[in-house]
Amino acid sequence: MDWLLGTSLVIMMTIGLYSCNQMDPHVFPPTGPFFEGWYMRIMDQHAGVSVGFLFSRVLVNKNDQQHPEHPCIRPSLSPSTMKCPEDFLKVKAEPHLSSEYSPSDYNVSSSIPYHTNAIILINKNTKSKLALEIKYFPVEEYRITQNGRPVTKNPDDATPPHFEARIGQNISFIVRPNGTKFIVSLGNTILRGETDSPVPWGPHGEGPESWIDKLPLPLHWFVYSLRSNVIHYDVRNEAQGIKISGGSKRQKPVIAHMEKNWGASFPKAWIWAQGVDSRTNTSFAISSGLLTELGIDIRAQLSNYRNPNKGINCKFNPTNSVHSLEHDGCTGKVRFHVTGLMCEVIFYMYTRPEYLSDCLTTPHVYGYAPGCVESYNAMANVTVYERHGLHMKYADSYLFTMAALEFGGQYMCHGKCPK
Repeated sequence: MDWLLGTSLVIMMTIGLYSCNQMDPHVFPPTGPFFEGWYMRIMDQHAGVSVGFLFSRVLVNKNDQQHPEHPCIRPSLSPSTMKCPEDFLKVKAEPHLSSEYSPSDYNVSSSIPYHTNAIILINKNTKSKLALEIKYFPVEEYRITQNGRPVTKNPDDATPPHFEARIGQNISFIVRPNGTKFIVSLGNTILRGETDSPVPWGPHGEGPESWIDKLPLPLHWFVYSLRSNVIHYDVRNEAQGIKISGGSKRQKPVIAHMEKNWGASFPKAWIWAQGVDSRTNTSFAISSGLLTELGIDIRAQLSNYRNPNKGINCKFNPTNSVHSLEHDGCTGKVRFHVTGLMCEVIFYMYTRPEYLSDCLTTPHVYGYAPGCVESYNAMANVTVYERHGLHMKYADSYLFTMAALEFGGQYMCHGKCPK
């Protein structure tokens, strides 16, 4: 999106400057492609535990009902191991996939244009691979309401979020201005908890995109909270012997990061990263990759570094900065360098490849498809410079542990999901 640098002033004069809160649900259009999804990550740094979950709904393009590489895959079932009906029994051999499918799920001709899924991610210590559980649901089980009624209008610029999302008996996600309650049950894993009010990206609900979230971009990213306090959380999987709980009630801070995506599709390539230190409340979040518009790949980034103890709050989007990105999904290394008018920040991020998860499915115009791998055991070394007169001078450096680092699409090792 560097092309926006040359046109931002014209657009600002046309639509004005906006501060908005996009955490509330959008009204689904009558035709696709369109998706919407929410994500939360809980960081219990005293226990060395990190747990995340996400859920989404996809409305596929009726003219593109099949995965481009695997024509036998229904949009709602797109793990790379599933290719044709005769491979149905292979699903049960994949430990990271839900086995609650029937052979009729492979009937492409009867494909329903609405789909939804949910994923739990668990890192029970700082030296382990990120484990995950995926489940798919019929759209009839997916319900989002505001004050008990169906969603009838898109989020506005002033109203704080207030909604409830439920998927059957498996997901309950209740967002209020003063906190969020959640219950997630997938397979043998149950996660439940509660947070207090959000710590936003910017004032008045401003998100990473600032005013450019009003543009018709193919993908939008909104960070609702950089570090909400977790009042309590509990995750259990009796089959795997997992019994973990914590929260502020135990006098040890636990932090939650919350965000949302919506648009036509995930991009063809991306890096996403996030970290926070519960001792100092220093945090960062990054999304950088390739957006495709009119057949042209556009380099894009949205990022933030905040250290409240030093009064540092650097926010970058394509209209106020330039950036460079170097990445190697095979070695787990990323270098991200972004420069704005008042701040310059360099991020060196690394995770051991064996800590990366199996492939997560992500929304696309044809439904869900294998899309990315992620670690909750990354390290991020950050150096910050601030402007003093005509020059940038050193202002801060920080080492984050237990950071999240995600390689998506063509930025995965060899540009594809690991086998």
